[in-house]
Amino acid sequence: ELAAAKDAARASLPVFWERFAQPEEGDYDFSLKAAFPRRDGQPGVEEIWVENVARAPDRIIGELSVQPSFLGDLKEHAIVDFQENQIVDWAFMSGDRLFGHYTTRVMLPRMDAVQAEWLRPLLSETPEGE
Repeated sequence: ELAAAKDAARASLPVFWERFAQPEEGDYDFSLKAAFPRRDGQPGVEEIWVENVARAPDRIIGELSVQPSFLGDLKEHAIVDFQENQIVDWAFMSGDRLFGHYTTRVMLPRMDAVQAEWLRPLLSETPEGE
């Protein structure tokens, strides 16, 4: 399910970039979830949300929105750069609704009940819009 959610998020990335480039009234808080190679000597990646995103022709730059667990000396709010092929999810707010969050939607049944109940009413009907 999670792999399918990531595939769907990547496939719909043009929706994110279009709204990012030309936000509609009420759009804000554009963020991306990207997979970064672990820096703790173990194989694999850490997937983490990045906010305050800027897009350059050859890379994407942003700020880690949470404290990473496996990214060495990087801390919450560290500035990172990455490639579009590292993106596994996207999100933005429009009014009082969260769009995107494909992976979050899949994880809702596995989340703490209080967190899930807080989050459910914020999510748009579908990731790309009602």
